[in-house]
Amino acid sequence: MPEQPEQPEQDNRATGRGQGDRDQQIQALLEIVGKVAGDQRRLEGHLNRLTKLLRERDRTPEGENEPDPNAPAPWVWYSPAAPDDPAENAEEDPRVFVVNFVAAYNTMFAGIEGGRAKPIPGCWEEHPGLAMEVASLAYSWRAANTGPAASVREAQYWLHQWRPGFTERLLSWVHADCLDGEHRVGGARPRENRFVVNQPPATATTTPTPPAGPPP
Repeated sequence: MPEQPEQPEQDNRATGRGQGDRDQQIQALLEIVGKVAGDQRRLEGHLNRLTKLLRERDRTPEGENEPDPNAPAPWVWYSPAAPDDPAENAEEDPRVFVVNFVAAYNTMFAGIEGGRAKPIPGCWEEHPGLAMEVASLAYSWRAANTGPAASVREAQYWLHQWRPGFTERLLSWVHADCLDGEHRVGGARPRENRFVVNQPPATATTTPTPPAGPPP
């Protein structure tokens, strides 16, 4: 039989290159498949966690995870004033919270005898200027110390600024007798708050209420 002619060296090199290219392509495809498989496993993990969270949410009663707007912050050392009427489903009455705040304030912030930290007198509602201050003091304390928006910096500022300022002005609204538990008329005349009567808004033409004189 006639001898087969030898393949030219150039053909052998082409065949080798073709085999090498196929090996590289196969390796590249394997890397791509491995990456896709890894991405798929991570995606399945995310989906499993999401499914678990959704199941837990469905088992949780509606509203249970909502933050309590009246929950005291961690730095509130004593139980705060009750925010509203304890009656079930009762709408919040600001007067209830302010009255409760006064009771709580007098158990926490009354200082030593002769000191500047005076308790709020029981007749505070009989002195309109003092009533306005007490209500504002109560709600500024509440904003700084309760609910998800509570701020320890605001709480400390209340202790450092608002409370001492209030006590400094206290004797501008009441007589010393009031602090001793004996109400004495003075300053603006007592008036009903806006939750009791439907008061018209104050205007520039409103006649000022003259200061009350001493009792007969």
